[in-house]
Amino acid sequence: MMNTNAPVIIRRTTRGAPKAKGGGAWKVAFADFTLAMMAFFMVLWILEVSNVKERTEIAHYMRTHSIFDGSPALFEPGNSPFPVDLGGSPSIVDQGASNRVPPDNPVPGMSEYLHIPAGEDHPNAGKGEHLNSMLEGTFATPSELGMLLKVFEQVAEQQLAQSNLLVEVVPSGLRIIIRDDKENQMFKRGQVSMTPFFEDLLFSLGGIFTQVKNQVIISGHSDATSFNSSQYSNWELSGDRALQARQVLVAGGMPPAQVAQVAAFAANRLLNEQSAGSSENRRVELLILTPEAQSQLDALFSPQQSPAVQQAAEEARANQPVSRMEAIR
Repeated sequence: MMNTNAPVIIRRTTRGAPKAKGGGAWKVAFADFTLAMMAFFMVLWILEVSNVKERTEIAHYMRTHSIFDGSPALFEPGNSPFPVDLGGSPSIVDQGASNRVPPDNPVPGMSEYLHIPAGEDHPNAGKGEHLNSMLEGTFATPSELGMLLKVFEQVAEQQLAQSNLLVEVVPSGLRIIIRDDKENQMFKRGQVSMTPFFEDLLFSLGGIFTQVKNQVIISGHSDATSFNSSQYSNWELSGDRALQARQVLVAGGMPPAQVAQVAAFAANRLLNEQSAGSSENRRVELLILTPEAQSQLDALFSPQQSPAVQQAAEEARANQPVSRMEAIR
């Protein structure tokens, strides 16, 4: 029989709050760290395998392009204008360069694509192998310089910089004035670093000089606003800005040996003399020399004097005043 007198034992336990399961925040942090390390080693790899020119072009591309401004897809191999040359067979970008055309709505900051205009009507067409190109050579006559003038004007139109580029034929060649307007400034006041808009413009102009073999003089100009420092004046400022323009032009394709002279004018050649502090006086000018002007420049700095200079020196010495004692002798 079942013992009905057995005591009943009731065990009571307290249930605590359920323990939280392990979170995944550390995974997100670890993924961010891994991505940062991958980007860091990618930068180190690029610095190792690229030269100075390629680094400059890559840096320019990263500063002026974004996936949010209508630029072509960055990760498509055919849309990379500056591949790193690792040797071996040519890259697919170079092979397809002649078929790459600018976006439908070009905006400032896309000068690499605007190097290759669409169609067959552009005189500057021909960055690629199968496009028409401007004839390579030296431009000497006014008619030839006029044709070159139109090329620069078309590049300015493509870069939306018609008001920033003034081109005119002068007796010594083709004068190109790159200047500010109400919307865009080439340099901030007192600074040497060029703004991205004008950097793109000069980068595009540099590609023209792969076909133009004339020598070029680059000059920097400032307004009449003076510096408080005695160690740095408008002379240094205008010279540094001209050198900055030379670097951008060379990065865009201009052969370094094609630059005959880099000059600083400070505020001695004002465009707007009525307003000496006006922003249009802060500018960079390019002078594409005709062969005749180039010969005159070479003769000016040549160690051997020309016959005309030698004759003038002899006549000057013969006409020097002499004393009576020297005349008696």
